[in-house]
Amino acid sequence: MTLPKALLCVLDEHPSAQPPEEAALRAVGFAAATVPWRQTSAQRGWMQLLPILDDPAVQAWVFCGASTDFTPAVLNRMAMLTLALHRPSPPLTACLLTGDGPEPELPHWLGDVRVFRRDKNFAARLMAARLKSRPLPPRPFHLTAHLDPLIGQWLEAGPTEGAQWPGFMAGTLGAEVTAFGVGPRGILPRKCTLERPLRGIRGDWGGREFSACATRNLIGADNACFLRVEGEPEAIFIAPYPEEDGLETRNQSVAYLELA
Repeated sequence: MTLPKALLCVLDEHPSAQPPEEAALRAVGFAAATVPWRQTSAQRGWMQLLPILDDPAVQAWVFCGASTDFTPAVLNRMAMLTLALHRPSPPLTACLLTGDGPEPELPHWLGDVRVFRRDKNFAARLMAARLKSRPLPPRPFHLTAHLDPLIGQWLEAGPTEGAQWPGFMAGTLGAEVTAFGVGPRGILPRKCTLERPLRGIRGDWGGREFSACATRNLIGADNACFLRVEGEPEAIFIAPYPEEDGLETRNQSVAYLELA
């Protein structure tokens, strides 16, 4: 009989070679593996976890650390990996807090992320709940991610079924849009023709700086816009194409989602 798998991401700066949390997961029947998160996340190494998490045999994904270890960068990368999954439902995700402090604030679209605090029975609870993982809640628009250590992180966005974007401005808060394109959904476009493209758009969105691009291309049910993002995007937005009167259309967003 094949054992269910669990991936343990240890957030400590100096993780032990054999974390007790891994032993606890093994004791209840998981085939567990541990990743030292800080070392793995350097140089885009965290993106290489995607094919592991996409394996349906991985039924639990656990982040373990102190409250202060759950930084915006950690939560952002958790969100980006979740967005990039191809499997119908993500593995049961959990945050195991090893001390006092506030619980991490997670975006609602991540679904049922379990939070445990110094719980000796966390592994047994995960084993019991692992088959109850549900698909993520529907997002307000089509949004996925493409992650590759060589070409970076890309966000793919498009309208919901039956809707269209007749030209758009797309951007992120807290990160830099370094390239963009338009093409069929599901695969990064190798080349595309952009209509009246605008690059390097910057501005303020509710007190936070944004970076954006724009084009007149029509986006419908079969295609999407693709943004290459450097940094840790806090949110993504889609707004109407900016006209001659400036960028005031940014306050008329047709799509917006907090990522972390």
